[in-house]
Amino acid sequence: MSTEETDSARTKLMRAVEREMLRSSFVSLFWAVITQKKKQPGGYTLQRLADTLEIDKSSVSRWFSGHPNWGVDTISDIANALEVDLHVEAKDRSSGTMYTATGPSFSVTATSTSKLLGSRRDAPVVKSTSGFVRGRMQMNFRASA
Repeated sequence: MSTEETDSARTKLMRAVEREMLRSSFVSLFWAVITQKKKQPGGYTLQRLADTLEIDKSSVSRWFSGHPNWGVDTISDIANALEVDLHVEAKDRSSGTMYTATGPSFSVTATSTSKLLGSRRDAPVVKSTSGFVRGRMQMNFRASA
């Protein structure tokens, strides 16, 4: 097998892995919503989701036990049936720039704002799932033109 064939096979494999990871993310996201809704008064079932989508419960069960190949319409229908809004962002792999439907979003960190705010060695440690660390806080906002 030549180097070009090896690179092509590796590229195809990586694409397949990335598609499967994205597919798995949607399944996990919707399953997390369903699981949380089950805990609420009145609960939530796959049958209720199937009824809302006007499809068989067996189809819904297969989605969450297999590898669904949902299109955008189906993803939107499931989100609507679960009464959740989806927000889409894309991250440039080389620059780390985050993009939304309205354009790139920019990060402001304590490093880039230290001239405005002054540098503080006694900055508190803030624990958060969004990755705040001592003296550095990331805030995202959308640029509007």
